[in-house]
Amino acid sequence: MQKINAQDESVELVSDSSDTISFTEKTATIAEAVKAISTSEPRFTFFRYRSSRAGAEDKDVLLFFYTNPATAGSKAVKNRMIYPLQKRAVLTMAEKECGCVVEKKFEVEDPSEITEELVFAELFPKVETKTAFRRPKRPGR
Repeated sequence: MQKINAQDESVELVSDSSDTISFTEKTATIAEAVKAISTSEPRFTFFRYRSSRAGAEDKDVLLFFYTNPATAGSKAVKNRMIYPLQKRAVLTMAEKECGCVVEKKFEVEDPSEITEELVFAELFPKVETKTAFRRPKRPGR
């Protein structure tokens, strides 16, 4: 996870602290990832997700979560302005310097909005079947 230092506007990795749970190699579910994201401060989170779905191929993808909780105070206003400006820079740096290819990006206000169903809907979209236009039948037949 990453956060922005508001004093010098630099991006920092978030280490273990009392208000977050660290990501480990065993963090495998979306629910576990959501628990690790701060609910009081904005965060950029990269999460390697391995999923499988019946009837579809397994996917091993890198997800990007940008969370920006609505909180009161002048610091919150500054964060709500700084984070959107830095999002593109963080994604570009991850791609160019680290070789990370993000499959899906999610922007939510609160981490609790991120669910397994939301991620599945984005990774495995439902295919709509369209029927061709049919000429209406003549009346009386």
